[in-house]
Amino acid sequence: MMMRLNIGDSVVVKSGVIDPDLDNDIGGWQGRVVEADDGDSVFIRWDSITLQEMGLDVAIQCENENLNWEVMTLDMADVQKATSRDTEKDVVRTAHRLKNEMIGDPRLERDEE
Repeated sequence: MMMRLNIGDSVVVKSGVIDPDLDNDIGGWQGRVVEADDGDSVFIRWDSITLQEMGLDVAIQCENENLNWEVMTLDMADVQKATSRDTEKDVVRTAHRLKNEMIGDPRLERDEE
């Protein structure tokens, strides 16, 4: 029986799950369901604690590869329901701070060059 996920539910990535894009272990990352289709995938917006722990390195790596580091689509089988650890406002605040810290970082590849 597949677990039912609703929009806004908090989920945590199961231990040992690998990010399909960057190849790093994302077990323990947590976020909220943005979209859950009837199939077997779920679209997650990371919570502020995950964004904080991900940090600038991963965010810049994603930016350089045109990936959105605030969200991810995963298989439903890779996540389980969790208790929310923050508020939506915290997420916005943390994402905004990371974006500001990125400005002028030498690791960030500029499009216009």
